[in-house]
Amino acid sequence: MVVSERSLSEHTVVETFVGWFDQHARQDFKWRIDHAIMQGYRFVILNMVAVSFIDSAALGWLVLAQRRFQRIGGRLGIIAPIGFVRDVLELTEITEWIPIFTSEDEALKILESAREPSSES
Repeated sequence: MVVSERSLSEHTVVETFVGWFDQHARQDFKWRIDHAIMQGYRFVILNMVAVSFIDSAALGWLVLAQRRFQRIGGRLGIIAPIGFVRDVLELTEITEWIPIFTSEDEALKILESAREPSSES
């Protein structure tokens, strides 16, 4: 799995995945999540448009990562996966835990708007 990273704001980073998201990608995915949290990001957008395969191990990591972000007041979001990947995400109901968006702009707007009330407290 090839991954690139791009910051959208001080709170949000986009991780773009290409290829297969499977057990072989575990270390890279874990490192990316750990790094995002250490850098102070609270929202991670996973751009999975170019992911052609996802396995059950990767689904588990997504849920675990979402739980980590929820504990720190953050959240994951996924950008429009296609074909097999979208089907797997929908069949396993991951979308109830992690929202799927059609664009980075949509994800940024919705994810970051969720933090605004808590930042006023």
